[in-house]
Amino acid sequence: MLILIFLILYFILAIRRLDWSVMLFLFALPAYQVRFSLAGIPMTLLEAMILISFGVWFFKNWKIILEKIKDKITTRHSALGFRHFSRYPFDTEIILLLIIAFISIASAGFTDAAFGVFKAYFFEPVLVYILIFNVLLSKYSTFCFEKIVWPFALSAFCVSVYAILQKIGIFYSPENFWPRVTGPFFYPNAVGLYLGPLIALFIGWFLMKITNYKLQITNKYPISDIRYLKSIFILIGIASSLIAVFFAQSEGALIGLAAATVVMAMFWLMHEYKFGLFLSKALVGFIFLFVIASPFIYLKLIPEHKYFNFKNRVLNYIADKAMLKDFSGEVRKQQWRETWKMLSSNPKYFIFGAGLSGYKDAVKPFHQPGIFFNAERDPDFRRKLILFDDNYKAAHWRPVEIYMYPHNFVLNIWVELGLAGVMVFLWILYKIFNFQFSIFPPKADQPWAGNLQFPISKFRFIHFGLFGAFIVITIHGLVDVPYFKNDLSVMFFVLLALIGIDELQNKKKPD
Repeated sequence: MLILIFLILYFILAIRRLDWSVMLFLFALPAYQVRFSLAGIPMTLLEAMILISFGVWFFKNWKIILEKIKDKITTRHSALGFRHFSRYPFDTEIILLLIIAFISIASAGFTDAAFGVFKAYFFEPVLVYILIFNVLLSKYSTFCFEKIVWPFALSAFCVSVYAILQKIGIFYSPENFWPRVTGPFFYPNAVGLYLGPLIALFIGWFLMKITNYKLQITNKYPISDIRYLKSIFILIGIASSLIAVFFAQSEGALIGLAAATVVMAMFWLMHEYKFGLFLSKALVGFIFLFVIASPFIYLKLIPEHKYFNFKNRVLNYIADKAMLKDFSGEVRKQQWRETWKMLSSNPKYFIFGAGLSGYKDAVKPFHQPGIFFNAERDPDFRRKLILFDDNYKAAHWRPVEIYMYPHNFVLNIWVELGLAGVMVFLWILYKIFNFQFSIFPPKADQPWAGNLQFPISKFRFIHFGLFGAFIVITIHGLVDVPYFKNDLSVMFFVLLALIGIDELQNKKKPD
């Protein structure tokens, strides 16, 4: 009854202020955890909000949409100075992704679970992508960025405060994960997966605010107190989110943020001082290739039972984490071994994957119910497993369940969408990183962009933040699942829309 009342009120809001309804579901991405059935169809509160907003927009604009659908998927951006109908950025890649995802439903045998994954992880995020351009961008023009990021900032603040209150004992935290906190989610890594990309985005946003204040002070423009308060809130949000990720012990997110910080710093040096262009591109290229080849590197190139001994506990800990020799790392590597055995066992799996939501059943024949874990870092561990008694083996045996995904960016996509899906996702990431480098020549060489009110350089930190967000997603994807989750798939497409908005702005024609 409460869900029904909320959705009725949300529908009224969407009719009266569609832009507010879009911003509300961006704030409420974690609401996917509220689940119910509608006419026998499994649904989440987030999905219902997205479908209501899209339905209202479509009903209000169906005549225009039908008139222009023959000219491909188009939308008018008169507020940005466009005098023609422009294609959606990444439209080809998104259409291909939807086609591949639908084919993967067939690979999975047209199961209800496959249709559910298609609906939640592909179809609805694309609807959000369309709404960003047709509702927020058309209404707020170049100020669309803040209308998207403010809901994210408020959401991240609420999630991080919840996690912090769990740590100090005010809110309940699941005992099976303690001392790690979970925030409003069901497991700790979800905190890092959600907040990691947003922290990088907020850092770029905050730096943009500070830079704009300096420009206003230099030009003797007054700055209102409310703008200072907004900047302070952004800084508090960054700090609280970092604390929450630390309390959740989401190491993938922390490593991703560290890598993003290094890349953004080099990007800034390249932009400001004409220095480091090659190094910045080389570093991003290395990260990109390393993530693609990570299963091969960790399983084939790094010796399985070799350990660095720095005679320092901290250094040994860092080395084990980097080489995936701690327990979670060993579990990941075992998952990758099983996944590769599955993929190579059948040409269908190799080409098309297991289909949407088909991985758990497909990998089951290749699953090992547990691993022997060398907690003592004993270099003679393998020999002792063979020679010592059953008590020794039992003491080092750790059970391992079958997970929903292999916990690696490339393998996750491969088992769900096949090789074609991997190529499309990697091509999208390549276009993102390539665009971020190409949009900003070194500062001294930058022209003014058409009839924009400010030079492009003023908005460079927005791009730094977006750049960092996708670096975090890519790095965290090395050992986790940064896309196949309701909130994360929507977030991915919203960030992609922000990149697309930048692309449209830089193609803008002056009046």
